[in-house]
Amino acid sequence: MTQLESPRTGFAAATLHVDDVSHSYGALPALRNVSFDVPAGTVCAILGPNGAGKSTLAAAIAGVVPTRTGSVLLDGEDLSRLPRHARARRGLAFVPEGGALFPGLTVAENLLVGDRGASRQERKETLERAANLFPFLAKRWNERAGMLSGGEQQMVSLSRVLVHPSAVVAIDELSHGLAPAIVEQLFNVLAGFRGEMTLVLIEQYVKRAHELADQVVVLSYGEVAIQRAATDVSLAEIEEAYELDLTGGGAAKEDR
Repeated sequence: MTQLESPRTGFAAATLHVDDVSHSYGALPALRNVSFDVPAGTVCAILGPNGAGKSTLAAAIAGVVPTRTGSVLLDGEDLSRLPRHARARRGLAFVPEGGALFPGLTVAENLLVGDRGASRQERKETLERAANLFPFLAKRWNERAGMLSGGEQQMVSLSRVLVHPSAVVAIDELSHGLAPAIVEQLFNVLAGFRGEMTLVLIEQYVKRAHELADQVVVLSYGEVAIQRAATDVSLAEIEEAYELDLTGGGAAKEDR
C-alpha cells in the first residue's frame, strides 16, 4: 500500500491542479484566472465573502458549470472537458450546498445510490461505514431523507461520499445554516480523512475551516486574493481581505 493509498476500497488521494480557470454568467465574470494546487491528501479551504465566486469555483472543479478558460487536472489528467459524472468516475467527488439528497428515498437508499451492482454484503458494509461515521444513522435507515433535520441531511450527504474514498472531494458550504454543535461534528469527521482523500472545502465558517486546512485560498471578486499555507495566514488577514471585497477594494495582494 502506498503512503497516500486509502485503506478502504476506492481511489487514492490525488493532487488537484486548478490552472487559470475563468467562468462568466452571461456578461458577468464570476471567476477570473483562478489558479492553485492542492497536494494529495491535504485540505484546502476556499474562503471569501458572499459573491466572491466560491460556489462557482466548486461547480467548475466538479464539472457542474463549464470553464471559459483554464484547466482542472487530477494527478496531471486534464478533466476540463469532462462532464460531472465522468469526473466522478475518475475519483472527483462533489457535495453541493444543501447536500442534494433524494428526499423521497430512505436514508439507506440515499447512501446506496452509488452501489449499483454491489452484493448484499457490500451494501451492508457501506451502511456500516456510514453508521461508524454518524451512529444515529443506524436507527434511521428506513426513514425518508426529507424528514430529517438539516444537520442530519448534511450528515447523510457527507457519508454518501466518504464511505467510498475518492481522490478529491469538493464540499460546498458544509456548515451553511447549521447549529455550531452539528458543524463541529461534521468537521471532526472530515478531519479523520486527512491523508486518505484530498479535501477542498468551500466554506463560510472561516475559523473552523482555517483550523482544519493545510492551505487557504481567499477569493475576492472572483480572483485569488490570498493563497498560502494555513499556518502562514492569520484570521486577521483573511478578515482584511473580506473587508476589501465588501468595501469595493477588489482583490488584495495575491500570494503565490
